[in-house]
Amino acid sequence: MKQLLAIGKANEEAKALYSFFEKYFGMQVFEQSIDSVTGVIQAMKPDLLLVSVEELLVSPTMALNDLQKQLPDQLILTVGKTEDFVRFEKLYVGEPIENIKLPYEDDAALFAVCSKLKISMKKLKQESANKKTILVVDDDATTLRSLKSILDDKYNVEVAISGEKAFQIMDEKIPDLLILDYDMPVMNGKQVLEKVRATQKLAHLPAIFVTGVTDKSNITSLISLRPSGYLLKPITMDVLLAEIGKVLK
Repeated sequence: MKQLLAIGKANEEAKALYSFFEKYFGMQVFEQSIDSVTGVIQAMKPDLLLVSVEELLVSPTMALNDLQKQLPDQLILTVGKTEDFVRFEKLYVGEPIENIKLPYEDDAALFAVCSKLKISMKKLKQESANKKTILVVDDDATTLRSLKSILDDKYNVEVAISGEKAFQIMDEKIPDLLILDYDMPVMNGKQVLEKVRATQKLAHLPAIFVTGVTDKSNITSLISLRPSGYLLKPITMDVLLAEIGKVLK
């Protein structure tokens, strides 16, 4: 899976774009200026860098030129409103850079990235459509990022930081599998699964717990809810993928 790194200030329109790209690419966002994340770029070696035009207009424009000198092979697109990009172009001296216009249009934005990466947009869409969808529910953002990075290559991965958010996502699209943490505030994993089983359209949705909760009584209380698995943290990628493959087979 191709890796995209977005840097600079991200307004709501940019965040929506990055969320859209997560369906097709590995996506990381650093809301910092170019000159402060050069080391991160060198370490991550993303396939494509997405740079906020808004950020470039408030920080030294030479930062982009400096980056291109340090990393001459780095592929770059800017992201921003057309009027901001026009202002930026008047200040920028360097190789022409293509801009993804905000607010974005799905096909136009995806085509810009695919063209830059020299990959087929049609094939990418087909591969994404054929992937199973997994919804990961955990109140720990680090865990969400970790599980998403593990699973992104083989599955479409949605993440929710609470049970409430999970049901908002499932109202729009039913996943093929739930991965649940047990110990969460407001609505814990058991309560999430209870509500799933009580909801007609979700009742047969398979669910795997990935959690640090080892208490026997908690595990026993889940039996009537028919979870598909119960994995204890920390887990290895191989164990997780094997369990998911068994459930989705």
